Amino acid sequence: MAYHSASRLKYLTTDVGSNGMDKQATKEVVLIRHGKPISAHNDKINAAQYTKWVRAYGKSALDPQSTPKHKTHLNNSYVIVSPLRRAKLSAEYYGVDYIDEECALLREMDIPYYKLPFRLKAWHWVLLSRMLWFFGMTGRFESFSSAKARVAALTQRIEMLTEEHERLVLFGHGMTNLFTRKKLMKKGWRLKSKDSEFWGVTVLYK
Repeated sequence: MAYHSASRLKYLTTDVGSNGMDKQATKEVVLIRHGKPISAHNDKINAAQYTKWVRAYGKSALDPQSTPKHKTHLNNSYVIVSPLRRAKLSAEYYGVDYIDEECALLREMDIPYYKLPFRLKAWHWVLLSRMLWFFGMTGRFESFSSAKARVAALTQRIEMLTEEHERLVLFGHGMTNLFTRKKLMKKGWRLKSKDSEFWGVTVLYK
């Protein structure tokens, strides 16, 4: 199963401002990127070290120095969390004791890694590897085409849930949030706000 449901508690947090919200809108989708992983250093490394960096990133706890610039409210919201540790820890930081749904479709698009004869800063490796991945270069990780198909399935799941819930809040990841946002906008959702940084909150409405 790609997801499962559980009961959850409702609670209050500080709300992000509502500038630009269409008064007629009744549905809202909030995409929250996880906080910064403590392993996310930017040292200059070779390809083998970068592979280890990717694996450590996937298992990492959050950097305690990384905190949200803003926290959106979660009142009357259906909360969905990626199964990856950094997303779960981010939801916990928000005060989530119980989630409505843990959804495997929401996990990050795999970070690719290749054997290349370079020494680069870690985040330059991410950028280069993503570019090669976009152009179809494969490896021991999810392909770009498979990742896009998963996002399409996630978008369908989101739209189905908005038939029952006025507000969805998803604790996810940078690339998955980006492609989910684009897919939703193609389906007629409007962008209220966008932030792709760690802890960034992107809001769409319809």
